[in-house]
Amino acid sequence: MADFISARNCDDVTTSVNSIVRTSMEKLAAIWEECGFGDTSIQQRCEAVKKHVQSLFDEMLEEEQENKNLIITMIENYLKEIADLSKDLNQEISVNGYENLPLCNVERILRCKVEEYRKIKQSRLHRLAELKSKEELLCNALGIQPHADFAHQVPSEQQLVEFELYIKKKIDEKERLMSVYQESKSAIVTIVSELKIVPVLEFEKLVLCEEDTAFRPTKENMAALKQLHMRLEQQLEDTKAEVTELREKLTQLWDRLHEDYNHRNIFLGAHRGYSADTLRALKDELKRCEELKCQNIKRFVEEIRRELECWWNKCSVGEEERLQFQPYSSDCFTEDLLELHELEVQKFQSYYEQNVVIFELVNQRQELWDKMLELENRANDPSRLFHNRGGQLLLEEKERKNIQKELPKVEKELMKHITIYEEQHKKQFMILGEPVIDIISKQWALHKENKEQEKKAKKFARDHVLNVESRLGSQLRSSKRKNVPVTPVHSAHKLQKMSGNDRTAASENNPHPVQQTVIPRNIFAELGTNSDSSAASNLTTYTDFQNRLLQTSDGAAASTSGAVACG
Repeated sequence: MADFISARNCDDVTTSVNSIVRTSMEKLAAIWEECGFGDTSIQQRCEAVKKHVQSLFDEMLEEEQENKNLIITMIENYLKEIADLSKDLNQEISVNGYENLPLCNVERILRCKVEEYRKIKQSRLHRLAELKSKEELLCNALGIQPHADFAHQVPSEQQLVEFELYIKKKIDEKERLMSVYQESKSAIVTIVSELKIVPVLEFEKLVLCEEDTAFRPTKENMAALKQLHMRLEQQLEDTKAEVTELREKLTQLWDRLHEDYNHRNIFLGAHRGYSADTLRALKDELKRCEELKCQNIKRFVEEIRRELECWWNKCSVGEEERLQFQPYSSDCFTEDLLELHELEVQKFQSYYEQNVVIFELVNQRQELWDKMLELENRANDPSRLFHNRGGQLLLEEKERKNIQKELPKVEKELMKHITIYEEQHKKQFMILGEPVIDIISKQWALHKENKEQEKKAKKFARDHVLNVESRLGSQLRSSKRKNVPVTPVHSAHKLQKMSGNDRTAASENNPHPVQQTVIPRNIFAELGTNSDSSAASNLTTYTDFQNRLLQTSDGAAASTSGAVACG
């Protein structure tokens, strides 16, 4: 279709040109005729016209050929540039399929393609320049070498993405290091403020006196910062420990010297914190008190002996172990003797503080044990059943249940801590010179023996009553009645009296009277293997009290009737 249009246009132009030539030649012929030129002259003029027209067409052809050649040159240049762009961008750029297209179309297509890839190249180079500028600043701040250079190379899109990720990673690393720096600086400033230290070294001045932007978080600077922080922390810790120790010693000396509290408060108020001035003042005051102590050494020894005895009692130290500390009985009052006593006090003070949980559990179990024995003793008193005011029996039953629940727990917890202690120290935990396990085992064994003796005593008393009644010819009544009337006052009095007589008889006839368990305070632990001998198996329930009441009432009535019969 395009070829048809082009051919038709050429035909139209040819027809128009022919018409113009014909018209122009006719006009020229008329002019020449009017001028009267001869045939030769007219022939010459016709040749001139022909040459002129031919020259015009030759110039036009030459010009258009130059235009064609220019287009071809441009196409060639575009193709060459496309090849270079393809190499620079490391990307395949297709230039096929244009063979049958007019040169102008090919030139236009290639020009657009070149402009497109030029923009891509410029964009990548611009992004690369920005990233390298950021990298330079980061490398200078972090003290590291730049990334692989992209000299004479246009990076690919993937390379730019990776480079951007690398830059972002370094930015995050710098922010993290600066955050660490700011935290460390804040801590260092606090420590320096507490110690009242003046920075001397250049790095110390950089951290403490300069702005944050002046600090470069290089590997070397961060290591130096960490070392500075650790050194100051250790210095503060050492100073605190020294100041605390000096204050404790000073307080002890003040107490022993009976120093006025007004002087103490003024001195401590004037020397707070952990600065070098405070440390120096504490040492001077301690030196002054030490001199006074040497002048009152005997009184100091006597006071610290009383303190040592208190710690012995708190730790339940046995007499044999106390006697092993021979300086306690020495009468040679010297500085060395006082120091030995101070070391002994520190020893047992530390021992108590390290095992305070065990001692607290020991005391807690002792309280539960004493309460258990108290409730058992109450349960053996029949008279309490007639004085049950305010629900006392129910309260006792509630206490018994609580002991049944808490005593095993406390013993288990105590045994756990004792086991840990013995594993760590490879020795038994002693109370008054005896292992806790042995003490508790003996305690439960004695308790069990007492319960057995109590049962035997009750059985002996019942057998005695039956024996007396059988001799008197009395008949026992049933111990279980459906309706139990309220015992009158005089009957209760008789019951109490008879119960007292029975107990007296039982005591006289029992060759092994029941003994009350006597165990020192703070001497308890879990039985471990004797878990069956728990408080639950030894406590008397409220139902047992009611049954005992009925049995005692029946026995008292029967004994009374027998006595009346004899009378």
